[in-house]
Amino acid sequence: MVFEKHPSKITDDYWVQANPKSPVKKSTDNCGKWLVFTYTKDLDKFWQKIAKSTEKGELGIGAKAGTAKENPNATNQDEKVICVYTYDSEDKDDVARIAWKLFDLGVAPSVLNYKKDKVTIEGTYAVKGDKKISRYSVSIYHFKDKTEKEFIEFFKEHFN
Repeated sequence: MVFEKHPSKITDDYWVQANPKSPVKKSTDNCGKWLVFTYTKDLDKFWQKIAKSTEKGELGIGAKAGTAKENPNATNQDEKVICVYTYDSEDKDDVARIAWKLFDLGVAPSVLNYKKDKVTIEGTYAVKGDKKISRYSVSIYHFKDKTEKEFIEFFKEHFN
């Protein structure tokens, strides 16, 4: 099982990946990902939760975690990113549902940012000084005192 891998110990590749076991929606030209930034000390714990949920089909169309291999696109080598992919950034129900699941799993940082794949392909990265990279950004406070349904409605209204 991929969730049994420990990204913090892998040095021969930049990423470890997880995919749902059952078929999922096909990605569109608007696909993207939630970026879960975490310190290396929490990476394996967060990855196990995300990879397991991804394989069960509870998250998006795939996930990947940065490894111990030094990444030139990282802004901080003590911090790693886990990307949770969605099939279409404009399907706000799905994008919000996945953000909620990350919060529910206990792996959402204080701010959760969403980046379209087009932006990554264009080479837009914070380490290069680029700004306004995120399509969506939600704070931990957006989840508080809300049900999943209430959060999804909030998300759709806020990002219309």
